[in-house]
This record gives sequence, C-alpha cells and structure tokens, in this order.
Amino acid sequence: MPPILKPIATVAISGLLLITLSLIIDHFQGQKDETKPSIQTAALQVSQQVSQDMVQITKGLHASAADFIDHKDWSIPLDAHLDIFRAATVNQLLAYDRNKKRLFTHLGRQKKIDSDLQNILKQLNKDIAKNNFPIQRLSSYNNQLAIYYFDAIENNKHDMSGAVIAIQIVNKSFLQKLQNIAGYPIILTQQGNVVIDGRSESAKSKDGTIITVNWPSKLKSKSWKILLFSETKSNLLENIFLILSALIVIGACILVYLQIKPMHQGIKTIKSLFDLSLPNAEQITRLSDVHNIETDLAVLDCVGDIRARLEQLFQQKKSLALEVRKLQENQQELEKEKTIVEKQLDTAVAAPKLKSQFLSRMGDEITTPMKSVVSMLKLLSEYPFEPEPKQLLAIAKRSTRTLVNNLNNILDFSKLDADMLKLKKTFSVRQIVDDLASELSHFANEKDLSLMASCSPDMPEVISADEYRVKQILRNLLGNAVRFTKQGEVSVYADIVENNSKKLIRFTIADTGIGISPQAQKELFDSLQQTTKLTNSSFAGRIRLIVSKQLAELMGGEIGVISEVGKGSQFWFTVAY
Repeated sequence: MPPILKPIATVAISGLLLITLSLIIDHFQGQKDETKPSIQTAALQVSQQVSQDMVQITKGLHASAADFIDHKDWSIPLDAHLDIFRAATVNQLLAYDRNKKRLFTHLGRQKKIDSDLQNILKQLNKDIAKNNFPIQRLSSYNNQLAIYYFDAIENNKHDMSGAVIAIQIVNKSFLQKLQNIAGYPIILTQQGNVVIDGRSESAKSKDGTIITVNWPSKLKSKSWKILLFSETKSNLLENIFLILSALIVIGACILVYLQIKPMHQGIKTIKSLFDLSLPNAEQITRLSDVHNIETDLAVLDCVGDIRARLEQLFQQKKSLALEVRKLQENQQELEKEKTIVEKQLDTAVAAPKLKSQFLSRMGDEITTPMKSVVSMLKLLSEYPFEPEPKQLLAIAKRSTRTLVNNLNNILDFSKLDADMLKLKKTFSVRQIVDDLASELSHFANEKDLSLMASCSPDMPEVISADEYRVKQILRNLLGNAVRFTKQGEVSVYADIVENNSKKLIRFTIADTGIGISPQAQKELFDSLQQTTKLTNSSFAGRIRLIVSKQLAELMGGEIGVISEVGKGSQFWFTVAY
C-alpha cells in the first residue's frame, strides 16, 4: 500500500469500526429489551407481589394479636412490634379497644381521630360483632390510598375485645418497590386522575402502552387503579446518527488526503536523494544539491537538518576511530605489563617453597656435625675432670642438646612447608614417656621442680605411630613447661580417648607455671609475629608450639591448651593409632 493511503485507510477503518460498534451496542440493547418480560407478565408479577405482601403482613398481625391479652395498656405491645411491621412497609400500627371506644398507638391513647379512621372504626364494630377476621380493605388515610389490615384481639374469656390495625399507605416508595419488580414505570390514578406518576419527564411526552394491574381478590376498588407504562421506541434517531457518522468519516478522509499529499511528495523527493551505499561525503554533496530541484520550504528545511546530522555523525565517526586506535594501543601495553607481573608473581610464590626445600635438603648437612659435637661432649663428660671444668662441660652439653632440638624444629618446620616430612611406625608409649621424664629430670631438679610421668592402665604395649615425632612433640611441650615453671611440679600423662568412634592416644602436660592469658591462647599455635600476646615467650618457644601443632595434625590428631594466668597451664595433644 502506498504511504499516502495508509493514514486515509486508518481514518476510514476507524470510522467504520465506530459505526459497527454503535450497531452492535444497539443490537445488544435490543436483545436486552427482548429479554425484558412483557408488560402483561410484569402486571401479573406486580399483582402477585401485592398478594404475597398481604399474606405476610396478615400472618404477622395475627401472631401479634395474642400479645394484647396480658396488657391493660395496649400501647406497650404496639411499641414492641412497631419496628418489625415498619420493616414490612407498614406505615401505621394501631389497636382499637371496643369496650372503651379507644384507639391506641405506640405512643399511648389517641385522643383525636380523623374522619377516615372514624369511618373505618364504625365498620370495624360491625365486623367484630360478626367475627369476620382477618380483614383487608382499600380506603383513604390522610387523603392517600391505604391498605388496611385487621385482626381480632380476644380477652381471657375469648370474647372479641377489640382489633389490631395495620395501615400500609400506597405512596411513592410503595410504588417504587413494585416498579423495580416490573421493570416498567408505574402510575397510580383515582377516578382517571393521575395521583402518582413513576415515568420520567421525557417519557411522559411519548406514546406507549398502558395496562391495568389487577388488585388482589380481597381488595376491591373501582376508583383507584395501578397502571404499567411501556414506551414505544423509534429508530429515526439511530438512522440519523449512522448517516452523520458516515458523512463525518468521509469528510475526515478527504481532509487527511489534502493534508498528506504535499508531505508525500516531499518524502518521495527526500527518499530519491538517499543511497546508503554511498560514502558519507558523497551523500552530503547530494543533499546540498537539493536546492536546485526542490522549492518546498518544508522539504528544504528537512533536508538541511538531515545534512547537518550526517556531518555531525561523520565527525563523530572520525573521533571514535581515533579513540579505538588509542584503546588498542593501551590494551597491548596492558597485556605486556600483565605478562611481566605474572612472571614476577610466579617467582614470588615459588621463592619461599624453594627456600624451604633447600633448607630441608640441608638438614642432614647441619644436624650431622651437631650430633657429632653432642657425642663428643658426652664422651668428654665421662673423663674425671675437676668440678669446675665438669660443670662447664655439662653446660656446653645442655646447650648443644638445646641447639640440636631447635635446629630439628626449624628443619621440620621447613619440611612441613615443603611437604617433605615422612612418618615412621610403631613404638611403646610407656617407654617414651619414661625416657623423656628421665632425660629432662636433671633440668627439673636444677629448678627444684617435681617431674612426674604416668600412663593409663589400659594403654597398649605397642602402637602404630611415629615414635620420633611423638617424642619431639613431648620434648617441645615438656621443655616449655619446665622453662616457664618457677616452683611446683610438671607432669605428663598418657591415656586413650575416643572421638567420633575413632580411638586416639592423648598426652597431657600440666605445670604450675605462670599461665597464659585468654587473648594469647587464641594465637598460641599459629603466630610467629613479635606482637603476640604471649608474655616471656621466645622465637624458639613459638617455633616449638607451631611445629607441634602441625605434627599432631599430620598424625591424625590435634593440639590444645587450658590455662589461667598465675595458676599454670595444661597442654594436650592426640595421635591416631
């Protein structure tokens, strides 16, 4: 479809849809009217509704009449039943005392009786004498049509002492209720004169069908009538609306065509100038030549804006190309720097491990000469020296043993870091506990400390574990306990424990030393920093604890401490077997 026809087609289709929608609405409105009951059916429904209301009110009146027997003041039961009857559209509830010739309302005895009620009461006396109850009749009440309901009031001797009276006024609200049921306007007439008209002002001037509603058989009235009104509809206005709608749509299409035609010509001119396959510079030149072939100012302005935009985009393209070239150069430089940093990072990561491997491999080269020095000092100590040289020799032997122990811990720390530490198998727990107690007893004796060693009675004779590493942990913990205990005792105890159905050997080293603060206990086995909270500690002492922890974990166990400042410490570790 050509572009010029699209707006015209849109307007035409919109108009046709509007007309179609109007016809559909009118069709459904007609169907709605068809589903509405006929005026004859509505009249029958109204008559039946009035009869049903009469039956209900009569039943209620009969039920309430029995309440008057026990009351001398009949206004009391009237007041009790008034709300119920008003809900049933009863406007007035009265009681008539036949003996005293009095009329009661819910407020008390009514002194003044209007002429309508006087006529009713005259007839009521005759009805009481005949016992014609219940009674319903049409009559006037305060110059309005009303339906009267009567039922007898008996005394204790079952004599007719009076009657209870309900008055239902046929007013606008009464007729509105019936009009809602019928679906047609209702008119109340008296001797042909309209008393109440339920029609709208516009409907009063229109022609229509009028039908009379029959009063129920117990209500007879020739002067009062209820009428239903059905309006006769005309399709003239609908036809005029459809014709006007069609004319408006046609006129709108013509106006749209006249407005769009010059624009369509301009669009064709602009479209002929564009060729996206051409370079930007040549395309701008072609747009500059449009002044030679076009005189429409709107088209010239549009082409000028397009040419300015193309020039702007051309300059932006050049700028972007320069930015892309700079970014590519920066990317190449960053990749080179990345390669250098990665090499430096690999070197930095590998350096500590290479150092640990080197130190681990140099372990035998360091410890072998030291062990020889220890052996030579041990041999020298067996010669009969004077007391002073012998004491110096003992100090040298103790210092070399401490040095060998520290070197072993440092070398084991390096082997653990380089994953080069291997475990050995089988040993006697009782034997190594006794051996270590004997080995360190002279250190304890020098400080006047008591050193005790014992094992649980159920301890196996031989277990599968690394004797050398267990002894190393015990030596580290016992050495620290002796060092930091000034008086009292140091003890070591071995027993069997279970953890998650797994049996472990637990070694407990207790002392009566200075104790450890709670803050220092948190970093006791993990920190080599000088800022540690462990007081009176040394670098070698912290190395012993860290190596002990890693060795215990390597043998399937763990390590811990329970301590209180000034009351001593209790170190423990477990080993799987």
